[in-house]
Amino acid sequence: MKKIIGLFVAAALFVLAGCTEPNTLTSSTTGSNEQKIVGEQVEVVSVMDGDTMKVKYDGKVSSVRFLLIDAPEMYHKQLGEQPFGKEAQKRNRDLINNAEVVSLEFDKTGDKKDKYGRLLAYVYVDGKSVQEQLIKEGLVRVGYVYNKQAAHLDDYYKAQDEAKAANRGIWQYPGYVTNRGFVKSKVPGWSAGQNPDKNGSLEKSVSTNKATQAQSKTTSSTNNSSTKSDEACTIKGNINAKGNKNYFLPGTNNYDNVQEEKMFCSEEEAQKAGFKKGS
Repeated sequence: MKKIIGLFVAAALFVLAGCTEPNTLTSSTTGSNEQKIVGEQVEVVSVMDGDTMKVKYDGKVSSVRFLLIDAPEMYHKQLGEQPFGKEAQKRNRDLINNAEVVSLEFDKTGDKKDKYGRLLAYVYVDGKSVQEQLIKEGLVRVGYVYNKQAAHLDDYYKAQDEAKAANRGIWQYPGYVTNRGFVKSKVPGWSAGQNPDKNGSLEKSVSTNKATQAQSKTTSSTNNSSTKSDEACTIKGNINAKGNKNYFLPGTNNYDNVQEEKMFCSEEEAQKAGFKKGS
């Protein structure tokens, strides 16, 4: 009788062990994903330039203004495109589009929105600060500092000092960066569409971070798509404040005034991405 009871207990323990093992693995995977989230996870709709993007937040599409940084302009009505504006936009898109998880952190010591209704946030990709990376690479400056108690201000200034010392990006032209923004005339001979990175500092920065970027499974396909869009594709995709997606062909009305948030190489590609033909 004792032998029968012993065999029953052993069998029961074996079954319990088999049932609990999958739960342990699931918990480990979930924990790994949670480590990549700083603040609140969001779904990215589009990356507009070097310091703004659109996300789905609280059930609607909202613009996000990256806290404490200022990127050279891309679409300003008066200033137009500024040197390093395109480079900051492209790098910001690379960082965000290659991430598995994008999250927002709101500063508890400041406002959650600006006067335009945009969310004010620190942006993270897989748990790493986008702002700090862009500052280190010399693509943006620390700016719009209205709150001296802001959480990451000291870290950002340290990153900026590093970029300055190495003459990276925007810092390779004396006088280009000011407390109020950027002075286009300080980059002699530059015109929209040209590469202002004369000392090659941006290429070096990207190469330094190549190992980190390679960890993403989608890095290769995303980079190829980005390069193709930047160099060959001319169909502009725009997402308005209501989340409506429209694409515009070269030569159509208002094409030059459309702010592209995605570029497509064919109408078929745009339609597959959920965009409708605009007029």
